[in-house]
Amino acid sequence: MTTVDEYTVDTLRRPAELIAIGGDSADEVRRVARELGRDLALRPGTPLADVVRGLPSAVADGPYRLALLARDTTEAARRLRRPPAVTGPAGPGAVYLMFPGVGDHHAGMAAGLYRCEPVFRHWLDHCAAVLHTELGTDLRTLLYPPDPPRRAGIDLAALLGRRDEEAPIDRTEVAQPLVFAVEYALARLLLSWGLRPAGLLGYSVGEYVAATLAGVLDLDDALTLVARRARLIQELPPGAMTVAMLGEDELRPLLDGVALAAVDGPRLCVAAGPVPAVARLEERLAAAGVAGLRATARHAFHSPMLDPVAGPLTELVRGFRPRPPAIPFLSNVTGTWITAAEAADPGYWARHAVATVRCHDNLAAVWADPDALALEVGPGHMLGSLAVQHPARPRAGDPPVWGTAPATDTAGEGDAADVTALLTAVGGLWQAGARIDWPGLWSGGRR
Repeated sequence: MTTVDEYTVDTLRRPAELIAIGGDSADEVRRVARELGRDLALRPGTPLADVVRGLPSAVADGPYRLALLARDTTEAARRLRRPPAVTGPAGPGAVYLMFPGVGDHHAGMAAGLYRCEPVFRHWLDHCAAVLHTELGTDLRTLLYPPDPPRRAGIDLAALLGRRDEEAPIDRTEVAQPLVFAVEYALARLLLSWGLRPAGLLGYSVGEYVAATLAGVLDLDDALTLVARRARLIQELPPGAMTVAMLGEDELRPLLDGVALAAVDGPRLCVAAGPVPAVARLEERLAAAGVAGLRATARHAFHSPMLDPVAGPLTELVRGFRPRPPAIPFLSNVTGTWITAAEAADPGYWARHAVATVRCHDNLAAVWADPDALALEVGPGHMLGSLAVQHPARPRAGDPPVWGTAPATDTAGEGDAADVTALLTAVGGLWQAGARIDWPGLWSGGRR
């Protein structure tokens, strides 16, 4: 792994390319795949990037679809001559982008995209420049240090908190702007590839990403807002959070001096408040035989302990003049689609800081669309896991939920895993019915 200065020298070729073939029947797709495979076998030295850029966009049309990844022309020829299963006919495919909060962020995340994808890199550089003014540091030096550790697995307790308050990347004033910047750059990369979301869902600070993509806030204003919000929270007295394996109605009677910070599932909630009050809640949970897990959060996010930031946030947003959303997005506060009045109300963003995150209701709204295809855009797989387990998820066909982060068993693949994870997700979405601008995707990176 190189330092951020070395990252800015040049972008690299993708470690893999996505090949997409569509047709009017499964037999037609398989025939085209085999013919392309035989042709590539005769030209093993041709760069695969040049091959996919030479494919006509019509090749990726049609209701029956095949998408596969290959590292070079030889591997592509082998896989195409024995193509995997063809899917189809593809449905309408309404894509919903889901943006997680802090917790699964880590040094080195999306490093492969920063190296290989100019669009991602452009937007992350822009965010870093704006945030440098606010924070006095270049977030890229924290995000891409030499030899960053790879994290694996889902950290449920860290969904609203952090893991190690001594690490700079995990401090609230750094973590929240950093996660915003990476998720926004990822979303802009996906938009450049032709993905047009039917709706957006953000968890906690992830809702700021959704609002910015929806046009409620200008990007630079949103970066300033997220950075100052995080700094205000960082200065608050410490609090605590705990995850309880109980439903909302079961947990509420136990919340003596503690707030309901999040409802993530039918029997999965997060409580937050002063440290002694949370400790007493954990004692009551243990006495009732209920599983609980203390989050490593220094603050009681989404609780009245954040009331002191409400006034400054309202005044700050009032100066930015928020607008009605151009893309529908879900409100953590109400659990349903945000209204134009709510999005444009500066006071909404103050309420958002202290109100319960109604993620379970947000996911129900996504799955109310029978054509919904869900993609988690950001580090980790927490939102995807909640979406998969949601009781409203359609059972007929069980549409999968994709993620942009590498799977936990790809930690040894380095930067390549970031690119292949994203391309795999895009290929899966397209096979399920999403629209992709193939020239836009295939023109990325260096030839």
